[in-house]
Amino acid sequence: MRYASFNKDTDVPSLRLFLVHKHLVHQPSEEIPQDANKLRISGPSLEILAKQLLLPASFIFSLTRHYLPNGQGSRSIRVGDHNVFDFWYFLPIRVQVKSSVSSTTSKRNHSNQMNPFHKLHLPDLQLDIHRSCVAIFSRVDPISRQSTFFTVDFMHGHWSRVALEPKTRLQEVYKGQIDSEPTFGREFRVHLVYLSSATRWWTNALNSVNEQLIAFEQKLQIEFDTESGNIGPILTELSKALHSVSAHLQRYLSEIQSLGGIVTDLIEDYSSIHQQDIVTGNHDDYNEATRGYKMILSTVEASSRFAVELEKKAQNTLALLFHRIQINSDSLLIANGEAMQAILKAMQEDAGLSRQMARQSHMLAKDMKRDSVAMKTIAIVTMFFLPGATFAALLSMPFFDNDNWLSQASRFWVWVALTFPFTIACFIFYKVWQGRARKNSSALEELPEFSK
Repeated sequence: MRYASFNKDTDVPSLRLFLVHKHLVHQPSEEIPQDANKLRISGPSLEILAKQLLLPASFIFSLTRHYLPNGQGSRSIRVGDHNVFDFWYFLPIRVQVKSSVSSTTSKRNHSNQMNPFHKLHLPDLQLDIHRSCVAIFSRVDPISRQSTFFTVDFMHGHWSRVALEPKTRLQEVYKGQIDSEPTFGREFRVHLVYLSSATRWWTNALNSVNEQLIAFEQKLQIEFDTESGNIGPILTELSKALHSVSAHLQRYLSEIQSLGGIVTDLIEDYSSIHQQDIVTGNHDDYNEATRGYKMILSTVEASSRFAVELEKKAQNTLALLFHRIQINSDSLLIANGEAMQAILKAMQEDAGLSRQMARQSHMLAKDMKRDSVAMKTIAIVTMFFLPGATFAALLSMPFFDNDNWLSQASRFWVWVALTFPFTIACFIFYKVWQGRARKNSSALEELPEFSK
């Protein structure tokens, strides 16, 4: 079967430990199989192991949804002619590794940063904090006085040193008991090994987040001192990074609190299973287990307080960032106000020039009107005298002296008879022509204007 058994490496009669993990990469140059991201256990092997250990269906179902929050469970099941006690949980962990992505690429990819179930990139430290979990199923048989553990480690294969750390520590813990008498009630050491490693990983991750927040605060202080106007992109990047850190810290706090719940339930489960041994006076293992669990619980509570502190620090840094953005916005508003004031002043000057031009145009129109009246007067006077002058010039010509009638008649009356009708006819023609011109002008003004 494709899973690791701890009993192959050590011979501890009272303990059976089955370790399942992904393909672990020990050397960067080694060949990586295509299914490296799958667990190193086949489907038939898992089925056989589940039947052999009578794994609960809820635990197997949770294995298929390990990326979601899962709770812990316990049961008492009858195996043969006696009862055994099972307890299972999913240990949430955060592991920090060196970032393999350049800072330029990380700035372009913020799609997963806001999701706390994905990794968190710390650009100034060049670290990535990844989420994973370890599923742990334990069984205590009070009759055979044997403990069985089945652990499924979902860590990435490139974190081989971190993934193998619990196994190495378990070998060290039980190395001195190979030849000793099997002692019932010390299965808590397996839980303590995994819990202590998880809390240490959590502490390292939270400390890296703290250093990154300090780096963000230092950047903001530098931006406060600078007077550069082009700080918008820098503030935008800081805002994205801080919101990502805040989202992850909220999830970190929930997972650390769930870790504390796991430790509390383990204490209660250990007390209920080994109550008979405690009554008979076997207090050594119970006291050791209690001290170990309380130490882990104290570390978890300290990590929880640290996470709360980091969350408040992130909020304070965000408030400082918003204050800096507000200052930048106010500066832009002031600059825009000054520019608008200059534009309004130019518009006011332009309006003054327009008024002067309008005044001059009005004066020009008045002068043109006066000229028009004068021209019209001249034209009317000319029209009044033109027929008389014309006929006077014609009648004074020598041509008319040859005519007997005209030579004997008074030419003045002839001039009067010709001038008056023609003068009246000219005025009538002028009146009719002017009326038609006004009518045509009014008709043109009433036509609708079509926009081009």
